[in-house]
Amino acid sequence: MTAPPTATLPRVERLTPRQQMAVDCARCARRLGMAGQVWGEVRHRGLLFRLWICAPECPPSLTGGVA
Repeated sequence: MTAPPTATLPRVERLTPRQQMAVDCARCARRLGMAGQVWGEVRHRGLLFRLWICAPECPPSLTGGVA
């Protein structure tokens, strides 16, 4: 199932190899594991890349200090 278009897709050359191979989320770079959804497909140098993102959405960032 393809996710609704929420933003423009990133350029493939700016993604890490793990994001290009659908090991990590193409949006937040966290490990996908068994959950994920297709964000979209892009072509780079004649090759088709299917970009995967966290499902149902990327978890919030864990920035900040611990009390």
